Amino acid sequence: MSTLQHRRRLRQRRQSKGGAGMRIALFLVLGIAALGALGAVAAVGTVFAVYQNYADEYVPIEDKLRQTQIGLTEIYDRNGERLGALPNPDAQLLDPVTLDRISKWVIEATVSTEDNTFWDNPGINFAGLARAAWENYAGGGIGSGTGGSSITQQLIKNVYICPNIATETSAACLGAAREGKAGVDRKLREITYALELEKDYPKEKILQWYLNQISYADRYIGIQAAAQGYFHKDAADLTLAEASLLAGVPQYPTLYHPRLNCAKPEGDPDGECVIDAQGRTVVVGEAKKRQEDVLDLMVAHNRATAEEAAAAKAEPLYVYAASNPIKAAAFIDNQVQPRLQRMCEAGILPKLDGAKDCATSVASAGYKVTTTLDAAETEIALGMLRDYVADGLKNGCECYNAAVVTIEPSSGQVIVYAPNRDPSYRSDRRVAGEIDQLNEINQPGSSFKPAVYLTWFDKLNKAPMSILWDTSPLPVEGTEIVNPRQGEPKSEGLITARGALGGSQNVGAFRAAQEAGVDNVIEMAKKLGITTLHQRFDPTFRSHPDVTYGASIATGGANIRAIDMAFMDATISNMGVMIGTPNLVPKDKYIDPKNLKSTALDKGADYELAQQQALDFAHGHIRLPGTRELDPVVVLQVTDHDGNVIYQEPEPQKREVVNAGSVWLLHSIMSDCTARFIIWSCGGSNNDLALDFFLGGTKIPGGVKTGTQQGPKSAVDTLETWMTGYSRYAATALWVGNATNELVRDGPQYNYAAANTTVRLFKNWMGEYHRYLRDKGVFSTPAGFDSLRPRNVAQVSFISPNTERKGPGGCDQSVTGWRRTDVTYADECEEKEIDSRNGQLASDSTPAQFRVKQKFPKLPSFKTEAAIELAKQLKIAIAPTERSTGVAAVVLTSLSPGKTVNVQTNIVGSVSNPGALKSWKLEIGQGSNPTEWKQIGEGTNPVTDAVLGSINPAEYAAGVYTVRLTADDSIVRGLSTSVTINIQQGGATPGGGGTPTVPFGSTPRPQITPQLPVPNTPVVRTPTPPN
Repeated sequence: MSTLQHRRRLRQRRQSKGGAGMRIALFLVLGIAALGALGAVAAVGTVFAVYQNYADEYVPIEDKLRQTQIGLTEIYDRNGERLGALPNPDAQLLDPVTLDRISKWVIEATVSTEDNTFWDNPGINFAGLARAAWENYAGGGIGSGTGGSSITQQLIKNVYICPNIATETSAACLGAAREGKAGVDRKLREITYALELEKDYPKEKILQWYLNQISYADRYIGIQAAAQGYFHKDAADLTLAEASLLAGVPQYPTLYHPRLNCAKPEGDPDGECVIDAQGRTVVVGEAKKRQEDVLDLMVAHNRATAEEAAAAKAEPLYVYAASNPIKAAAFIDNQVQPRLQRMCEAGILPKLDGAKDCATSVASAGYKVTTTLDAAETEIALGMLRDYVADGLKNGCECYNAAVVTIEPSSGQVIVYAPNRDPSYRSDRRVAGEIDQLNEINQPGSSFKPAVYLTWFDKLNKAPMSILWDTSPLPVEGTEIVNPRQGEPKSEGLITARGALGGSQNVGAFRAAQEAGVDNVIEMAKKLGITTLHQRFDPTFRSHPDVTYGASIATGGANIRAIDMAFMDATISNMGVMIGTPNLVPKDKYIDPKNLKSTALDKGADYELAQQQALDFAHGHIRLPGTRELDPVVVLQVTDHDGNVIYQEPEPQKREVVNAGSVWLLHSIMSDCTARFIIWSCGGSNNDLALDFFLGGTKIPGGVKTGTQQGPKSAVDTLETWMTGYSRYAATALWVGNATNELVRDGPQYNYAAANTTVRLFKNWMGEYHRYLRDKGVFSTPAGFDSLRPRNVAQVSFISPNTERKGPGGCDQSVTGWRRTDVTYADECEEKEIDSRNGQLASDSTPAQFRVKQKFPKLPSFKTEAAIELAKQLKIAIAPTERSTGVAAVVLTSLSPGKTVNVQTNIVGSVSNPGALKSWKLEIGQGSNPTEWKQIGEGTNPVTDAVLGSINPAEYAAGVYTVRLTADDSIVRGLSTSVTINIQQGGATPGGGGTPTVPFGSTPRPQITPQLPVPNTPVVRTPTPPN
């Protein structure tokens, strides 16, 4: 039957309400409405043409639904378990709850609140529209008034004009569409359709559709869903008190949300809802006030007596605190639906004839969509989130929420998606079960450091045993970067990247980001899968110009999503190969942030555009330049309503996004528990607080990184805690915190309550997930990474002047560690010519025999003065800056070559301090070139013409001896002067009588014998090879 035939048959079944009179009314209403924007003459002259034009486009609502609603698109997990359906408000109209199954109080309260003239008006609330028209005229155009839509008009808007009003994804529903010419067009179309609809259907049918289609917050579409969700009863059984509560919600769902207006403990307005033994909470606050306003309206409109209203007001108003959302609602809304929409826009899925857009099409196409999610394992994850958070709260963490996502690295498939501790719990805003914390913008703390070090390795040709100046605390722009460690000093001196990343030290990471370049770090993060980073881009769309990144990005300044962190770890697990599915985003949807709007800065239409852009960005429909081309896989198969497979996910695509050798260097740290010597060291089971994770008693090969995001006001505050990591089978990101961004309790003053909760949860979740894989037959013993080791890496020995773990350091210190074999590594030391008499730079005053070449660790270009100060504090040898004056640093003033000592004699000398003196010592040895030395004096402070020690001839056999004075300072080790003397047993005056015996028969003369530093025994530190 054609639409025209259907309309004729509908109208034959009903008496016309007076076509001529209606057209006159329409003329008046449209004329008044258009007057404010177009002028009276133009309005009168065009109103009939406008009406006829819109009336010709109108189709009856049942035909409209048949055109665009094949059926609900249902979503299933990978094992065939039904998860739910795509949001589709019009779906309720296909099989509505009839009016005789809806409480009379719902009908009376809704009509009284939304459109008191509903039963008598022709589809338009004349009084309300006239008021709105005058306000529009006086205020400057349609959209500036308070609005005056009837119930019929609201139904028209929701079905014809804003078909996705419940999900707020249609541009037609934005405020900008209510302004100017677009606003006039929308309002006239709405009025015309309302009048036509009233001709075709009785009032009862229209009200029935309205009550089945309106949103009552919390994803409840229609009165039956709301009754069951809030009260666990059918719509027919709602009381006056309950009906008046629900009737007030649609006007302002957030403000009047029943669960967001719950009774709290006395004296604790920020506490959790008070819940009774049946799981109910009492509605108070704005929702209760709104209910009472609705009851007053019902009395005023003679739809309830004053006594009935008073009794309803006095009745305690209970709603069930726990929501009953569909399974995996966040996964469906934020991952699956956006993917299906882009598949439709790319032509992979057909767009339905008559569908307004692809969002509408995929929601109403009647598809059966099989996803990658394992619902049963996700339920286990949710249970673990609840249990470990509960334990953490007992330990004082004040961390009420958590979320975890796990991606399979070899396929890019999202297997587990647990977006919130309890998606059903909405009342406590610290939990806020409706918020998807895996897609929410958060700051990752130190869990972002792997991206920083990978950039440092790849861009600057650095390696795990390359050094960084660990100058903690490091003052930067009014704040201090401080290492998270106990005791003093909070520094390793010259720390390796291995020690800095393994121990999550902040100063090393900050310096690595500064040296590599912040923009290079952002570029690397984008390559690895992060979608939210760009200079002057705010992923919340509040204020783009205010978001800029410096080197503090290394210590938590980034804005990211947890699911992106998991995808990054999957890419690391694959040694720099990203595995996933093409994101299907057109090139013109990669938008420069300069062309994006900000909700805090823009007004009017631009403000509405900012809201739409924020939503599109959250769903992946628009992207930043340079971000990934592949996405995690979430859809496996789509069948149409006839059961035909119309899409099957192909083999995943692979892209090498960063050199595998550089990633191996990073992996060698993240997977090596001995690299965590500063804080954690190695673990033995999932019950300890070390970071390794286990399957039974077997350590699972993989890498990990923790993160603690400090609060906005103080470095000792903690906002949230993270742990991310990977194995060959799982890339996981775990977030623990509060949805309200209230601080959690962590740090030594709280015994690291939040961090310990996070570590325990992550370790045990990884153990559980690998148990699940083993039981499925994926492996019997988890594989390591040896087979993925790239050809361009090897363990080699080289010089590293690091001083970590109180090592001696120095540019003659040999270490063994991983390096790439296809790049050239710069020397981390610089060579200087030194005057060996005093350790200063050689000058014109330095004779050739005292000129020696010596190497020193290079100082950083950033905050050089901090490195120099650290060198002084820790006695690290750095290159001198002063030229030699020819004055020796160590002098023996009381001994001359060939002097005879035959009585107890004090040795007088001086030790100056050209650098930072470590120590000096006075020694004596037999012969002119002793092989053994006896210490006769020592000290750690500079001295001038002081007694350094003494010689008692009675303790020595007669003969030739050498007395040596040596000093170690921060510039040169082994500054030395020596004198040969004769020792005799008594009789002569000290220093006189007889002829001194001088070795080799040379002529006695004063001399200073500089001694080159004696190389230390090489210190070889071999990092444990990664599995």
